[in-house]
Amino acid sequence: MTKPVKIRHEGASRGIAIGRAHVISMVGQTFPRYWIADKEITQEITRFKHAIQKSKQQLAKTKEKLCRFHGNGEIQIIDTHQMLLQDEMLVTSAVKNIANSKINAEWAIDKASSRLKMAFLDTHNEYFKQRKHDIDYICQRIIKNLIGISEIAIHDIKEQNVILISTDLSPADIVNLPREKVKGFITAVGGNTSHSAIIARSLEIPAMVGVEHIMKQVNENDIVVLDGIKGEIIINPTKENITKHKKDQADFEKTKRVLLKDAHLPAETKDGAKIKLVANIELAEEIIPSLEHGAEGIGLFRTEYLYANRMDYPSEEEQFECYKTALEKMNGNPVTIRTLDLGGDKLFAGSEYADHLNPALGLRAIRFCLVEKEIFKTQLRAMLRASVYGNLRMLLPMISGVDELRAAKALIDSVNSDLKKEKIPVSPKIDLGIMIEIPSAVMSAEALAEEVDFFSIGTNDLIQYTLAVDRTNDHVAYLYNLLDPAVIAMLIKTVEAAKKGGIDVTVCGESAGDPLYILLFLGLGMDGLSMNPISIPRVKKMLREVTLAEAKELIRKILELKTASETEKLVKNEMQRHLKTKP
Repeated sequence: MTKPVKIRHEGASRGIAIGRAHVISMVGQTFPRYWIADKEITQEITRFKHAIQKSKQQLAKTKEKLCRFHGNGEIQIIDTHQMLLQDEMLVTSAVKNIANSKINAEWAIDKASSRLKMAFLDTHNEYFKQRKHDIDYICQRIIKNLIGISEIAIHDIKEQNVILISTDLSPADIVNLPREKVKGFITAVGGNTSHSAIIARSLEIPAMVGVEHIMKQVNENDIVVLDGIKGEIIINPTKENITKHKKDQADFEKTKRVLLKDAHLPAETKDGAKIKLVANIELAEEIIPSLEHGAEGIGLFRTEYLYANRMDYPSEEEQFECYKTALEKMNGNPVTIRTLDLGGDKLFAGSEYADHLNPALGLRAIRFCLVEKEIFKTQLRAMLRASVYGNLRMLLPMISGVDELRAAKALIDSVNSDLKKEKIPVSPKIDLGIMIEIPSAVMSAEALAEEVDFFSIGTNDLIQYTLAVDRTNDHVAYLYNLLDPAVIAMLIKTVEAAKKGGIDVTVCGESAGDPLYILLFLGLGMDGLSMNPISIPRVKKMLREVTLAEAKELIRKILELKTASETEKLVKNEMQRHLKTKP
């Protein structure tokens, strides 16, 4: 009997799937490369255009299928791929490569895509690192159509319970998976912020991405357990393994139903302490699902999506309609819209700033906005105009100190004054907040609290800047830890400054939705937690099972410890009692 192989890896989409492996061999990096004669250029360009047209038709079918069952958030991912098929830097550049370099279409599109991906190559922002995968997906689709290779042949699968194993899957591949056959998937590349991972979570397909050696470890027809909850893969499990995971699977589905049923209960501890649970979103279309999952507002509306995957800036009117829709849908609940959190290098590859940037420490977020004032003012006009349609809260990212904050506030006041002169209505009361994600902001927190209405702690960047750790670098990622005493000291100082200034403080990093940290944030005195909407029912259930007294006692014990490992052990042991029914 084959010995079980266990792999530990973070789940990209929660859930448990058990089935037989179907290993998909993807088109590799090899494709024909050859020079063509002058007389063949027109014919080669025509062949390329036919492949583009076929790619458009394939994506149109995928989008039509998605439209029948899912929201605009998922549809917009397919829109992104359709836009790339019309992108000048990609398609027109490939045609020029054919004509000027006299090379075949496959080679031409590969060269064009490599150039376009350079815009995303040198960034530490995980979201934008993943955008180059979109370019890869569309390039692979075009090359497949040029060569004449069909899409993944799912119809060849005979089994009813299948776990797909592949080097990679595009969002379109995932949308077209027959759910009655495919119960989950594992890929060798990708990240949890990739479009493929987003689609998987939306469709609630258990998945793991970026499992580096999976193609070598799994054989066709191996039985595989994919546990996206505990972060575990078992290849050729024992009968006992299968029985246990089937029970876990049933418990997960049962708990999920209970959580949704109780999603609108108050986020209140057993001893009466309340904490606001709000949602992180990128699209206005995510608001209704957020409300359905029990969100009391939007704690972080990322506006970068409006600027991404395009070769121009969104107009004032386009942004206004987006923000207006979001505010109206929330029916008076707060909508916290973060101003543009990008660097010049991530908007246009040819930017004059591109050669001068260290992406993590350079011209990004509020710094970029204070240099590119017209871009910033366009966004501010749209936000202020939309403010009369709901409860708008404005959030400024990456504020490092009071001078920077006052410069941003001066621009806001200037835009507000312009709108009043134009007799355009603006809400008289708009709360202004800042992201606390830089150590200098923590050290200046008392002074900053006198200038704003609320703090939002971005734990992802705060950890990285405090510990000088790039969490995407495998060599140092082990140091990235919210429970490091230095990070906890930063959180305590921020909360104390907020309380002294009489303003609210919310956590809006990834950790806000992790049950492991609920007692920590509660005990520290956070007023709110902003997270992925799917996490809200689970976090709410956990809050209703603990007490503020327990949370404060945990903080007392943490402050006696000296190391991250000691703190982590304590927190995990303390939370273990409350995670027995973790969905």
